[in-house]
Amino acid sequence: MTKDSFNKENRDLEKSISLGITEDYVNLKTVSFWIVLGIIMVTIILYGVYYMYNYNQFLSSQQAAIDAEYYELNQKRERDHQMLNTFEVVDEESRRFRIPIDSAMALIARD
Repeated sequence: MTKDSFNKENRDLEKSISLGITEDYVNLKTVSFWIVLGIIMVTIILYGVYYMYNYNQFLSSQQAAIDAEYYELNQKRERDHQMLNTFEVVDEESRRFRIPIDSAMALIARD
């Protein structure tokens, strides 16, 4: 160890004792770089999560609309199937009746 480096260390020690702390040598460029990079990464992650949430909401609402339409379509099909395949009195005074379509086709074919 040279006399100059010893004197410098001795001055640093005396300065640290007088301040009550050891002086840190922080590279502000490196710290600033990592802070900016961290902020950018968090922003990108939040942006991605936000758009994934919106996309999921869109898919959920689209699926709900499809399910509602499918339910209505099934109800209409069931009602139509019942109308085409059951016997029913439509109007008793005018003697109108509903017969299954297969029976009606057979009657028409026979006549």
